Amino acid sequence: MKLSESSELRFLEVARAVDQLLVKSFRDSFEALEPELKALQRKLLRSVVKTKYERKEVRRRIAETLFTEAYGRNCPWPVFEPTLRRIQRLGYSNIERRYHVACLYAQWCQRHPQHDSHEARRLLDETEQSVRRLPRDSNLRQGMLKDLSDLRAQTGFRPVAGPSSEALPQGDTSTSRMVSPSRSRSTTSMPRVTSPKAV
Repeated sequence: MKLSESSELRFLEVARAVDQLLVKSFRDSFEALEPELKALQRKLLRSVVKTKYERKEVRRRIAETLFTEAYGRNCPWPVFEPTLRRIQRLGYSNIERRYHVACLYAQWCQRHPQHDSHEARRLLDETEQSVRRLPRDSNLRQGMLKDLSDLRAQTGFRPVAGPSSEALPQGDTSTSRMVSPSRSRSTTSMPRVTSPKAV
């Protein structure tokens, strides 16, 4: 969707506001951060964004930020789950954001082996299916499939239906785009989950 110049400027204002709050609250607990983010959402909806689409995207960005920060603070399931459900209710703006959520959920399950990982495995499978529907010559498709392969090797979460016939080239074991377990400081414009050296 092509945005108008005024809409792009409003989204930049949203991104700056969220980033500033995350910097200010870097050492805060999730319990302290959550009400601040929700208060910021109310402020942005009231005084910054204008259209129905913009309001929905603001809700999604705040939901993604809450989810990422809950992951970064290694919150337990009773705290982490509501942030996941919030995103699932709002939906994903694009495949990259769906990928972000699926990958962090899988890594959260790896940190908490006592948790039933069935849903996380299913979300990885569904995300991979969506990625494979992108044009075959897409760099985004190729990169995400490589990242998902790396993540599956890291977590042991193999595809439920077995390896796809569209296998990655043999011998390519690079992990340059491995999903980072470290804490992301901004999720307002996160197109990809980057390598540990980049965060």
